[in-house]
Parts: sequence; C-alpha cells; structure tokens
Amino acid sequence: MKRLILTIVTFFLALFAKAQVAIDTISAEALNELLIEQVERLAEDGDEDADYEELLENYIFFSENPINLNSDEIDQLLELRLINVFQHEELKKYRRYYGDFLFITELEMVEGFDEQTIAIIAPIVRFGKDDSKDKITLRKLARYGNHQIVGRYEQILENQQGYNPISDSAWLAKPNSRYLGNPHRYQLKYTYNYRNKVRAGLVMEKDPGEPFLTDNVSDTIKALLGDKYRRGFDFVGFHLYAKDLGVVKAAVLGDYQLAWGQGLTMWTGMSFGESGAGSSVMKLGRGITPKGSASEFSFMRGAAVTLGGGPFRGTVFYSNRWIDANITETDTLNEAEFVSSLQETGSHRTIGELLDRHALQQQVVGGHLNYAVSHFEIGYTLHHTWLSAELQLRPSNYNQYFFQGCQITNQGIDFKYVKGKFAFFGEGAISHNPDSIVSSSATTLDRFAGLVGMTVKPAGYLNFTLMYRDYGKVYQNLFSNAFCEGSRNQGQRGLYFGAEVAPAPYWNLLAYADHFRYTWLTSQVNAPSWGHDYYLRLSHSFNRRTNAYLQIRSKTKMKNSTDGMAFSHYPIFYTKNSVKFNINYSWRDFAFSNKAEYAHYLNDDGKNSHGFFICQDVAYKPENKPFSLTFRYAIFDTDDYDARVYAYENDVLYSFSVPALYDKGMRVYLLGKWKPVGNLTLYARIGSTIYRDRDEISSGLTLIEGNHKTDLKVEAVWKL
Repeated sequence: MKRLILTIVTFFLALFAKAQVAIDTISAEALNELLIEQVERLAEDGDEDADYEELLENYIFFSENPINLNSDEIDQLLELRLINVFQHEELKKYRRYYGDFLFITELEMVEGFDEQTIAIIAPIVRFGKDDSKDKITLRKLARYGNHQIVGRYEQILENQQGYNPISDSAWLAKPNSRYLGNPHRYQLKYTYNYRNKVRAGLVMEKDPGEPFLTDNVSDTIKALLGDKYRRGFDFVGFHLYAKDLGVVKAAVLGDYQLAWGQGLTMWTGMSFGESGAGSSVMKLGRGITPKGSASEFSFMRGAAVTLGGGPFRGTVFYSNRWIDANITETDTLNEAEFVSSLQETGSHRTIGELLDRHALQQQVVGGHLNYAVSHFEIGYTLHHTWLSAELQLRPSNYNQYFFQGCQITNQGIDFKYVKGKFAFFGEGAISHNPDSIVSSSATTLDRFAGLVGMTVKPAGYLNFTLMYRDYGKVYQNLFSNAFCEGSRNQGQRGLYFGAEVAPAPYWNLLAYADHFRYTWLTSQVNAPSWGHDYYLRLSHSFNRRTNAYLQIRSKTKMKNSTDGMAFSHYPIFYTKNSVKFNINYSWRDFAFSNKAEYAHYLNDDGKNSHGFFICQDVAYKPENKPFSLTFRYAIFDTDDYDARVYAYENDVLYSFSVPALYDKGMRVYLLGKWKPVGNLTLYARIGSTIYRDRDEISSGLTLIEGNHKTDLKVEAVWKL
C-alpha cells in the first residue's frame, strides 16, 4: 500500500512539478557544466597537456550505457563525484524501504536530492530490473551486445619546424632536430558492451610526428634505430572485462586500471583530486576497471580477478608491460642496465624519443582484501614492483628521496564508515625499497603516508568536510594518486576544509580552504615551503533556461627567487588570484554561454602581471534535426604566461581541449555534428588561435612561423 501511494504521488509530481520540466531541459547541459568546471581546475593545478580522455572515460561510457539505479552500479555515481556520500546512502536506504525506482521524478522523494542533482545525473541513469545476477549466454552476448567503432583524424595545419626537410648528416649530428613521421594523429577504437557486464575493446593510435605506414626516413636512420623503428600504430591496447559472474565479481584480461581506498597505496590513471574537491573529497575505489583510452602511462597490462562471498572480497592482479625510459648505460647485449628517468609523454617523434620507447620492463603483482558490513568497510592492499633495469636519477637536492633502484613494495590499509549524518574515511600506507640506502635507513614515519577525514551533514543541504594528510618525505610509490597539492604524494602535510551550502532554492555555495606544507625541497624551492589555496563558487539557476556562477580563487605558493642581483636563489611567495563569471541561457533551438575571467599574478620579487579572457559560445541544436553546430569567439590579453587562463572547449566525442591562453590574441572554433543515418555520427572541428603581439608561435621543433595556429579534427562514430 505504501508503495502504491508513493507511486501515485510521484506520478502527479511528474505531471505538474516545475522540476521535471527543468530536468528534461537542462540535464545534459548541467552534467556538461560540472565536467567543464572540474577539468578547468585540473588543468590549472597540473599539466595542461594531460590526457583528459582517460580521466573522463567513465563519464562518456555511462552517458552511452546508463547506470541502473536499481543495482550496485550506483556506486559509480559517487566515484564520478556526481553525488555525495550521504546521497549515496539515501539511495540505498530508499530502495530497501520502497523497492526499485520506476522513473526519474521518484528521486525527488529521496532525501538530499534537489533539482540540480537530479538534472546532473539524469543523462547517465536508467531504471529497470537488476539484471546483475542474470545468466550470461553466448546467444545473449551476440544478440544484445552493442558494438561501436570510432575513427579520428587530427592535425595542426601550419607547418612546424620539426617537419622541415633535413640531410642525413645534419640529422645524425643532431638526432633530435627533426620528427620521424608526419604531423597527423590517427586513432581507431572498437568497443563492445553487453549490459555493462561484459565489455571488450581495442584501441590504436599514432601521435603527430611518429612514423606510420609511409615516411621519409632514410636507411641510415633506420639502421641507427634498429628494431626500435616500426611502422603502423605506435600504441595498441585491448581489454576483455566481465563482472557479476557468481563468485567472480570482476575479471579482466589486457589493459586495466586499479583503484582502492583513498588512492595512497594503489590508484592508477588520473583522478580529479583537489580539482574535483568540494563538500566531500572522499574517494570510492572502483577496484578493477577496463582501460579503453589511448593513454600510454600509468595503467596495468596483464590480468586481474576479484572474488567475493558474503562480506569479503579479494583481488589478485599481475601486470607485465614495457614502459618508456631514458637509458644512460647498456650492456654488451645492448640491453638497458641503468635509466635516468621514466618518460610519461607517450610521444615517439624523434630519434631520442624512439630510442627511449619500451626501454624498461615493469612487472607488478599484488592484491587487495576488502571486508564490508553494514556501514563499515576496511581494505588491505599489497603490491610489489620490479624494473628490468636500475633507475638512477640525476642527483639533485630535491630528488634524493625519490624512488630509485629496481624494486619496491607498497602496502596500506583504508577504511570508510558512513552512518546518519557522519562519514569517516582514511588510509595509511608504507613503502619499502631494498635498493635505496636512503629508504633503508629512513625511519618508519618517514616511509609512512596517511590521510584521515570526516564529512558531516548537520542539516538539509549543508555539508562540511575536514581532512588532514601527512605524506612522509621517503614515502615512494609509482601508483599513488591521493589528494594532494601538486602531483606527488610525498613530503607534504596539509589541512583541508570544504563546505557546500544551499542558502535558498536554486542557490548553491561551494567553498574550500587548503593549507599545505612541503617537508622537503621541491623542484622550484631550495627549502621546505608552504602555501594555501582558497576557493569560492556561488551558483544560481534563474529558471529552466538560465543559470550562472561566480567563482573566486586565490592560491599562494613559494618558489626560488629569480632576482639576478641576489647572491643565491632564496624562497619567495607568489600568488595567483582569479575571478571567473559564467552565464548560460537558451532561446528556442539556440544555447548561449558567456564567460569572463580575470587573473592577477604577483610575487615578492615585485612582479605584477594581469590577464583577462572573454568569450561568447553559441550552440544551434534544432529539435528533430540530424545536425548541430557550436561556435566560440574569444579574446584574451595577458602580460605573460604567469597570468594565463584556461578555457575548456567543446570538442569531438572522446576528445577534450583545455588550452592555456596567454599573451594577446583571439581564439575561435566551429564544431559540427551530423547524423546522416541512424547509426553513424560524424564530427568535425576547426579552431584557430591568432596572436597580435608576435610573428612566431612556440619554439624548437613545434615552432610555427606566423601569428596563427589552426587545429583540425574529424571523427566518425558508428554504432552497431
């Protein structure tokens, strides 16, 4: 009876409530805006050349293969930062009390789910019977499985210095003075999915500058490269993945990712980390997941399986792959004995880069044991890594505690407790490197890393998070990706406080403060240093067609002084402040977005630089038409690189662009999407950056003579 009454009430809400109109209208845009904000912050905090395809791979996958809210797949919503830990618990509680969800408006009856949250998750969820226990047969796999093929071509249209002709003698004298291949990037990807339970994929990619089927490489250069020279796709990866097969909870063969706890002991691939921070920074480890992107760094290649029964789950995994490294010494068999650094770019464009390709064999074996009951969960992770050659870094003051040697062991314990209005989480990890004198002689505390946090929801739409981290200066881990300032979970302490408040209907306030201290030197500071990061974002939905936000951020860190008159480089403070305003609105078949950002950089050496960015986006998406167009016109003006701004750009499917804009100029692009037939979708994008204060762009092999740089992308997506 209770279920019947609830269904009737929800049905009338679906007919008359304003919220449902908003959900249908802004759901896709709301999800897109959330991803834009997170990626822009990630680019600003880290590497603007990072492979965002890998990071957002799950978002795209679940937008095309929605999550069943009536299954355990709802854990993915928490991991993707689309809901918080309390909303996750309320979803499970609702299902226990009232049974399966029937339609989207039923979420309005779940405590903590407002219009904005429902709009964000609407594009990637579905409602139906939990089929995770259904038996899989070859007939079902063949009949109900979905196939997809994606082909992409892209190129910088202007000529770059690295593609100019050069004689063999000049090339041999300077081996890294020319690219080996053409300026084209090719990518071909095949994926198969059966109800999110069985997945398979094959991805192949050739980057700009890498040799392909035809090239202008002479026999002399080929002889120098030996067996390193090859034609065809530079990267080839595949995976075969299945889950929920009785006691086999997950199994994978090929390329895959691992993620447990808070990321201190094992978390391969990218993570939003601080860039996705808000009212809660607690991570939910996904365990084993297949890797379908063309990223060539930080993943496993081999096999893994998770078995479970009752409250216990256990995972074992093995990985054996060749990685890029800079060789410093070889033996008589021409095999690497010592390497000076690991290469993470995945580019093999020059003779030097190609010689570094697959120079080092990396083997990893380990496992994870998890116990979960009621509101409590605890896990233990252990893994050991071998390298086929010894890693010997070029000595410097700041890297003496970095990993060196041939092998390392990592282990850690993570926990999570969620009940009522409180959530506690944390992880502690320790490393052991038998090949390192520094590591062997270090104290246990120096080799330890830990974080602990608490999220509280005192009332309504009000969340607070407090988290403390302490990563020892000798903690070494090749697969650590926990919350931190920067990219290394080593030699850092920090205290984070975040809050999310809904002060009134359709208003949302998000803020955090992160104070951090480096306990050892860094590449930019010749002494222990400290800093802070303050963030405030106020957003408002005026109506179902208009929303806006104002964002303020101030980040202070330390670096070495560049004062040429100083006797030595001493640490100084520098601060970057930014103010960003964004408004989205629509009219009929048009959607508009206006963005403006102001950046201010200053340091103790007296440097004071400014920058601004303004853009107008126009999207034309007519209903019941097989095409859409998106256009951007932007201008930027900054005093230098320090005052740069980052602007997310709409792109072809599975591709993401967040360029750093600096100096003076304009940026325009046009993106088109067309479905000539039901199963085929074509994308094309052309963009250009035009500078008004220079006649050369970039330097070295990427140098372009002229004041404009034009990029072209063409993609075809065929679903079967």
